[in-house]
Amino acid sequence: MKIRKIVALTLLTLAISTLDVNADSTEPNLIKAHATAYCLPGKTASGTEVREGICAMSDPTLIGMTAVVYQRMPDGSIGSYIGTYEIEDTGCSDNVIDVWCTEKDCQGFMDKVYENGCKGKVYVQIVDAQG
Repeated sequence: MKIRKIVALTLLTLAISTLDVNADSTEPNLIKAHATAYCLPGKTASGTEVREGICAMSDPTLIGMTAVVYQRMPDGSIGSYIGTYEIEDTGCSDNVIDVWCTEKDCQGFMDKVYENGCKGKVYVQIVDAQG
């Protein structure tokens, strides 16, 4: 089961990497959000241990889905691909994606979402990639 999920996420990442990142930012399946990172140990809202590759969003109905994150450029266009994360946690505000990172990697993640003048603003695409 876990191998199928990893394969599905890998294929999803490959498919996404071929997208036109200059696509119209008004595309309805993109959510405007602010990205943050957390590194606290413990269990997620779904009952799993925190680990790399997961994130939290405010809507508990999104648990089990996948969030694909891109920079939101100052002009509103889609910037660089940041990452793909399994939504396994809640507890953050509306329009926030909170990505779990190791303490060592938190700064690197935040650097990505703040580069190019993005100020932590991202686009999130929700994908139902349950495996």
